[in-house]
Amino acid sequence: MPPHKPDTKRNLSIKSKLILLAVMFVVINLIFYVGFDSSDESEKSKEFDDEIEFNAERIQKSEQEVTSSITP
Repeated sequence: MPPHKPDTKRNLSIKSKLILLAVMFVVINLIFYVGFDSSDESEKSKEFDDEIEFNAERIQKSEQEVTSSITP
């Protein structure tokens, strides 16, 4: 009887296949979450940028008012 040769093909166990499938599922969900989440945030960031610009203008005006009231 010839000696037993191990198979060169290695099959993953069912547990390993399920873990690999779960990891792939999580990665795909993260890709979609980041993709769709950033599109929603772009609208909010525009509003936030407008608010920052408005506040910067108010601060600049108030600084000018304070400066003009202090200097004779």
